[in-house]
Amino acid sequence: MNTTIYKTSDYLTTDEIHRMIRYFRKVGNIRMGLLIEFGVKTLLRYSDLSRITWKDVLDKDTLIVSEIKTKKRREITLGRTLRERIESVYNELKTPNTNDLLFHYTLQHTNLLLKQGGVDERIRNKNISTHSLRKSGSRFIWENNGHSDEYLIKLSSILNHSSTSITRRYLGISREEIKDIYQSFDELM
Repeated sequence: MNTTIYKTSDYLTTDEIHRMIRYFRKVGNIRMGLLIEFGVKTLLRYSDLSRITWKDVLDKDTLIVSEIKTKKRREITLGRTLRERIESVYNELKTPNTNDLLFHYTLQHTNLLLKQGGVDERIRNKNISTHSLRKSGSRFIWENNGHSDEYLIKLSSILNHSSTSITRRYLGISREEIKDIYQSFDELM
């Protein structure tokens, strides 16, 4: 009988994301700071992030990835601030070979670093892992677009979920938030 308990990763708030990025920059691990921003802004799984080289992203507006899990091809627009951060980190690292990987840690080591960053930054009661980055970016999009069904559908497609109900669970939309929606009718009459 398998009694393994799996705890899903939690999303981070915008403030927590910024604190984690600042933390890793402060301790001199600028790659981890870039990883956090890159993971949040591309919504990629670590299995895909860990294969990206500098030549895939330097001076590019678009990242093209064939996802390992889904085998689907994705074209991801790299926003101005992410492109600037990529260039900045590349220069701070003294221009590594463009064939080198951006992120060279194993999944386990990356998760360990993220957990330690969360502890050091006093981010409590959250299970932080590489998947938190994907969830955080997704949650940010949904919240900043008015919790709309339109963006839930778009996210469901980007995340390759089979239904929006899976995406709702993935985003951590709680019963309390759903209850708040119904209570908002009190303002109607």
